[in-house]
Amino acid sequence: MSRVIALEEGLDDIGEYLREKGLQIVSWGDYNSVVDAIVYFGHKLEDIQAAEYPSTIDSLSSDTGNGAYGVLLVNAQDKTPQEVYEIIKNRVYEHFI
Repeated sequence: MSRVIALEEGLDDIGEYLREKGLQIVSWGDYNSVVDAIVYFGHKLEDIQAAEYPSTIDSLSSDTGNGAYGVLLVNAQDKTPQEVYEIIKNRVYEHFI
């Protein structure tokens, strides 16, 4: 099963790399279904929750009756496409020892 990644506009190099790795890339804010991760650039959490992206945020909080789910938020600022991929793949920002 392919993970669905919502990507903020302007992160084309990261999107291309993630596609090459087999992930499904959708446009953040234009996709009206559940996503596994949101990749954005340099926003504060308050900005992510703003009305600018209601469809994505609404899908995160809707109760489908199928149990809880979550989304990984990945800030791509100062990260290479490879680093973003590793964060998504491992669902963590750093390796724990």
